[in-house]
Amino acid sequence: MHDGIELEMNGIPTAVIITEEFEVPARTIARMRGIPDYPYAKVGHPIGSLNDDAILERARSALPQVLRILTVGKTGVAG
Repeated sequence: MHDGIELEMNGIPTAVIITEEFEVPARTIARMRGIPDYPYAKVGHPIGSLNDDAILERARSALPQVLRILTVGKTGVAG
C-alpha cells in the first residue's frame, strides 16, 4: 500500500493488489497517509503456496478491480 501511494504521488498510475488477510493493515496505511479511501484490488489468501494455474486465476479475478482503479482514478492523491 505504501509503495502504491508513493508511486501515485509521483504521478505513476498504480493499482495495489492485496490479499484478504492484509485488508486491515492496508486500510491503516492508507489512513495514516491521509487517503483513507485509497482503492485497492483484493484477492483470496494465501498466494505464496499456490501453483502457477491458481496464481493466474487470482490474477484474472483481480483484473476487473485493477482496471476500475486505473481507469476511474483516485481522489486525494496528489501527483
